[in-house]
Amino acid sequence: MTVHYSVKMPLRIAIPKLFGFIYCMILSNMLTEMPVYGGVLYLCGQSVIVFSKTFGKNRKYLPAYTKWWMILILVILMSIGILLVGLFPTGIHNEKIWILYAAVVLSICAEGNTMRISRIAHPKERISFRMIAVSLILQLLIMAGMSSVLFYNFGWNNGWPMALGFLFLILSSIYNAMRMSDVTEEYEENLEENDFRNAYAYHSVEKVSLLVVMGIELTVTSIYALLATNREWLLPAMIVAVLCTVIPAELGVVFLRSMEKKGKKDPTFLICTGLILWLCGIVFCVQMLIVGRLNYIWVYICLGICTIGGALSYVGLARIEELVPNAVSATGKDVPKGYWLLRNTNWDLARLLGDVMAIIALGIFCYFNRKGIPHTAEEVAARFQPVMVIPVLLVVIGALISAFQFPIGRNYIRKIRKVLQLQEDGVENPALRKQINRVVNEPYRQPYLSGFLMFLCRLHFRCKLENTDHIIQDDENPIVFLCNHGEFYGPMVCKIYIPVPIRCWTVSAMMYDQKAVTEYIFENTTSKQENWPVFIQRILARMTAWLSVNVMSQIESIPVYRESPAKLRETFRASIEAMVAGDNLLIFPENPDQKYEREGIGELSPGFVMLADIYWKRKGKRMRFLPLYANKRRRMLTFGEIIEFNPENNLHEEQNRIIQETVRQINTLAGIPMNEEMHEP
Repeated sequence: MTVHYSVKMPLRIAIPKLFGFIYCMILSNMLTEMPVYGGVLYLCGQSVIVFSKTFGKNRKYLPAYTKWWMILILVILMSIGILLVGLFPTGIHNEKIWILYAAVVLSICAEGNTMRISRIAHPKERISFRMIAVSLILQLLIMAGMSSVLFYNFGWNNGWPMALGFLFLILSSIYNAMRMSDVTEEYEENLEENDFRNAYAYHSVEKVSLLVVMGIELTVTSIYALLATNREWLLPAMIVAVLCTVIPAELGVVFLRSMEKKGKKDPTFLICTGLILWLCGIVFCVQMLIVGRLNYIWVYICLGICTIGGALSYVGLARIEELVPNAVSATGKDVPKGYWLLRNTNWDLARLLGDVMAIIALGIFCYFNRKGIPHTAEEVAARFQPVMVIPVLLVVIGALISAFQFPIGRNYIRKIRKVLQLQEDGVENPALRKQINRVVNEPYRQPYLSGFLMFLCRLHFRCKLENTDHIIQDDENPIVFLCNHGEFYGPMVCKIYIPVPIRCWTVSAMMYDQKAVTEYIFENTTSKQENWPVFIQRILARMTAWLSVNVMSQIESIPVYRESPAKLRETFRASIEAMVAGDNLLIFPENPDQKYEREGIGELSPGFVMLADIYWKRKGKRMRFLPLYANKRRRMLTFGEIIEFNPENNLHEEQNRIIQETVRQINTLAGIPMNEEMHEP
C-alpha cells in the first residue's frame, strides 16, 4: 500500500516557535536590557514541555539507547535552570527580572493552551464540552494576566504595542496549529511490533532527520540571538529576520510541490545541495565573529542563505520521509500502525536536542555578560564567541555526511513506484523486489563517487548523441546495447551519455577483491610503463584498483568471468534477473584476445547471443539488441536499429545473423563499407 504523507509536517515541526522566542527577547530587552536572556528562558520552558512529552507518554517510540540522552538532557536543563533562575538574578540587581519570569511563563502557557484549543478543529478529536470551556476560560485568564503585567509596568502608551504583540503571538500559534492539524490523524494508532526498524534505509533517514532538525533549531536560535544584540533596532531587526526565515520556508513547500509533479530530482541531491548552501552561510557568519567585525546586514544575508539551504534540505527530507515507508512496503512488509507517531516523536527529540545545545551556548553568553552588557557591534562580535556557532557547524557537517549515506536514489525511487503499482495490480516481480530489498535492508551507498568521476569525465569526453529516437524503452523487455570498445573511449562515453539507465558487463578481474584487482592492473597496465619507477607503478595500480572496485560496485556492473567458463552461468543468471527487474544492459562484444579496432568494430565473441536464448526459454521474451557506435574521432555516439532475437530460427544461424547484423550496422555507422569489414563468427 502506498503511504501518502503531508509535506508540511517536517517543515512545521522543525522550525522553532519563532514568534514566542522573539516576543520574549523584546520583553527582556525592555525590562532588563538583555534580550538574549528572555530568549533563553523561553527556550528552557519550551524544552521542559517537549521533554515531558517526548520522554513521557511517547518514550516507548524511542530507541532504547535514548534513555541515557534523557538523563543527560534532564541534568543540563536543571543546571541551566538553576544558573538562570537562581544564580543569574543575584548578579544584575534588577527587580524587573521577576516580572520577566512571569511574562515568559504566561507566553509559554498561552501557546500551549492554544495548541490544546486548536484540537477542536480536527474532526476526529473527541473533546468534551467541559474541556473546551476550561481551556477557553484559562486562555482568557492568561490574556488578562499578561495585559495586567504589561500595562502596570510599561504604562498605557508602551503597554498597548506589547499587548498587541502578545495577541499576535496567540494568533500565530493558532495558525501554526491549524496548519499542523491535517496530519494528526496519522498518529492515533499504536505502534505494533515490526522489524522495519532494522532496515538500513530507516536508520539512514532517522539519522538524517535528527541532524537536519537539530541543525535548523540551532541555526535559527543562534542567529536570532545574535541579531537581538542590536537592541536599539530590535523590533525592525526581528521583522526582517522573520521575513528572511518564513519566506524561504514557504517557498520550499511550493518548490517541493512543483518537484513532486515533475518527479525528476533525487531527494538526496536536494538535501545535500541545501546543506552545502547552509554550511556556506554558517562558515561566513563564523568568519565574521573570528575577525571581530560584525555587520548586521551580512548577518541577515547569512540567515537568508542558511534558511534557503534549510528549506531545500526539508524539501528533500519530506520526500525521503514519505519514501521510506513506501520502500518498506515494496519489500513485502506492512508499514506498522502508528508509524507517523514514531517519526513525530523522533522529530520532537531532535528539536529538544537542538534547543538544549542552543540553551547551553546562549546561557553561557548571558552569564558571562551580565555585568558588562555589550553595546556596539564590535563588542557583540568579541563576546558572542565563534565557539557558540561551532556546534551548528558540526551538526550541519554531520547531516551532510549522513545524507550521503542514504541508500535510495532516483533510479530506485522509480523502481519502488513500479513495485507498488504492480502490488496494486496483483502482479509479482521477485527479481525487482529482490533488488529493492537489498537497497532498503542492507548497507548500500548511492553512486556519488562514480557520479562525481563521470562529471569530471564529461568535462573532458565531449560527445554528441545521434539517433536517440531509436531507443524504444519497454520496462517489460529492456534493451541490450552492443557497442565497440574503442579502447577506453567506448565504455566511458556509453556510461556517461546513454540517456537511459544501464548495467554494464565488466570483466570480473576489475571487481570485488581489491588486492587481486591491483595485481591485475599492475600486470596488464602500469607495469608496461617502463619509464616509471616500480613503486609509482604499484601506487597507481593500487589507486586505480580502489576506484575500480568502488565504482563497479556503485554502478552495479555484472561480472563476466573470462577465465572460468563455468562461472558464466552466474553472468547469465545476473543478467536475466536484471532484465526482468527492468534494467537495460550494455555489452562490449568484441573478442578481448584481439586488438580493439580504432575505427568500426573488430571480431565479436558469440557468447552474448546465448543470453537471448536463455532469456527466451526462461521468460518467453524476444531479446532486443541495439548496436551503437562510439566514434572517438568525431566525438559522437550513434545508435543503430534494434535487432530482435528470433527463437524460431536455428540457434547457430540466429547467432550468425545477429553478429553479422551488429557488425554491419556499427561499421556502417563508422563509414566503413560492408564488403571490406564483414566478419564471420
